[in-house]
Amino acid sequence: MRAMNPVNWLIDSLNFINHIYLKKHILYELTKRDFKQKYVVNIMGLAWAVLDPIAMMLIFWLVFGVGMRVGEHMGVPFVAYLITGLSAFMFFSQTLAAGTASIKAYSFLLKKVDFMISMVPLVKIFSEITLHLIVLAITMIIIMANGIHPSFYWLQVVYYIFAASMLLLSLSWLAASISLFFPDISIIISILLRLLFYITPVFWSETMFTPKTIFILKFNPIYYIVQGYRQSFLYGQPFWLSWRYTLYFWTLTFICFIVGITVFRKLRPHFADVV
Repeated sequence: MRAMNPVNWLIDSLNFINHIYLKKHILYELTKRDFKQKYVVNIMGLAWAVLDPIAMMLIFWLVFGVGMRVGEHMGVPFVAYLITGLSAFMFFSQTLAAGTASIKAYSFLLKKVDFMISMVPLVKIFSEITLHLIVLAITMIIIMANGIHPSFYWLQVVYYIFAASMLLLSLSWLAASISLFFPDISIIISILLRLLFYITPVFWSETMFTPKTIFILKFNPIYYIVQGYRQSFLYGQPFWLSWRYTLYFWTLTFICFIVGITVFRKLRPHFADVV
């Protein structure tokens, strides 16, 4: 087996991009099939998938917005602050969970020599993006209903979806390949996501903590995505305004990419033996 070096990483990355282009029709069909199976086939499947974040938003709004009045000093209506953060976090957490199980779910593709199995996590990412766009449409309606008008910065959310997807692809390669040999990794990821939910500013504001605490919490990459959604939808701030944090996020994503593709390549020859 070839040793992984910068040249091989570059070759693998270019081959992956080229394969996506050549097999884009297959990727589209698999994404459509995955979305239909998960959300459309079951009665009320898509409706419940959309209502789930809305219901969670309502619960948090009642507890923290109405009950504890957490949102009084956020500068924007708490419901708008909450739903932007919640939609971003749920997209990340649901996609990572789906990506972790992706190779096992599509194990029938392992024997197809003309299909690069590393594309499978992309199927899950694109499927979840489709649902996420529906949730974002509802999010925008709620934001506008609370007196916040659309702006050019709303388009910036496309950048944050892309940023989240790149990190998710890297983590999915790592988690999906390990999960075939160590199924409990999905439980560990679920626990970590619960922890990250509470240390990510989904329902709380940065003003509630000291700058030193916030500095530590920002090592969580989901923090960047959640705050990016708010900068786009609520505060009208360009992503390059926090260029140091942007640099940190992409550096971390690049490291995850290298680790993910390395582990995936090392374990790939043994996938068929454990599925």
